[in-house]
Amino acid sequence: MSLYFLMCSERSGSNFITQLLNGHSRICGPATKHIFNPVIRNLFRYEPLNQSAHWDQLLDDIERMINVPFSVWRQVFDKEELTKLASAGDIGGLLSGIFELEAKAAGKPDVFIKENQLYEILPFLLLRFPDARYVYQTRDPRDMALSWRANPDHPGGLIAGARRWKADQQRFMLAHNELKARNLSIFLRYEDLLDDPQYELERVLNVLGHAFEPSMLTFHQDELTQENANQQSAWKNLGQGVMKNNKAKYLKTLSQQEISYIESICRHEMALLGYRPETSAAELDAIEESLIAEYEREEQRAYPAVRGPGVKANMEAKRAFYERFLPGQRFS
Repeated sequence: MSLYFLMCSERSGSNFITQLLNGHSRICGPATKHIFNPVIRNLFRYEPLNQSAHWDQLLDDIERMINVPFSVWRQVFDKEELTKLASAGDIGGLLSGIFELEAKAAGKPDVFIKENQLYEILPFLLLRFPDARYVYQTRDPRDMALSWRANPDHPGGLIAGARRWKADQQRFMLAHNELKARNLSIFLRYEDLLDDPQYELERVLNVLGHAFEPSMLTFHQDELTQENANQQSAWKNLGQGVMKNNKAKYLKTLSQQEISYIESICRHEMALLGYRPETSAAELDAIEESLIAEYEREEQRAYPAVRGPGVKANMEAKRAFYERFLPGQRFS
């Protein structure tokens, strides 16, 4: 099994490219369950992993998270199934085994994995999966921030989205440069993928070691993709296929002031990634951070998170990893 990982901010077409690649006959792109990040970042809470009670607790927490009604997979996991995947302490074998079972259930040999803030766990991935390949996708921050504000699962508004985008791109660009030097990563923009999906997918697949298949462009006809599109309101576009006009929406929706605030936050990363500002350099220079901060406070009051039951359950399951404390454990 070959592993491929996505480096992409939320609200930036991450589910879209995952399902496009899932349309390939050899690539399984499961709907995200956010398994890798909470597990890997909190492994120290379960050490020593080869101690049976600690490993058993980790399996309990993973089983709970996988089975939260957040997204739908073909494979059904229980504690007994997880126990068979790897011996105590073999976290790489356990995590890869989970995705390998889902890929086998789909009749495919390889897996494409979406995980938020992938840069936080990249050292682990490079150590345990040295042959894995990576796709770095970005989106215009003005549209990303607009989508962030429109999604009730995310707290805050445009400014929160813009700050998230900026922080992510800085880390993703650093990771991509390191990985690209080893021929392990490819970069693309969401807007280019919409404009010419076949060309961009051919570029991506060349790095992943596969050839383009026309069936990828009809990914939305897959029954499981349709089911997941109905699972979360944020994923509804997945059921509609390639939406070529799903870009530059900020021009009709945001005020000039809102656009300028986003561009002020993201201007340097935008320039590096090929996004031109609507606001002049002189106008951006004149924007004071205090004005942006005040607008951010207004948005925080106006756009509190109103999460659905699936998202709440997923967050609660992930929280267990960040709060886990095993009796008698001491870090050394």
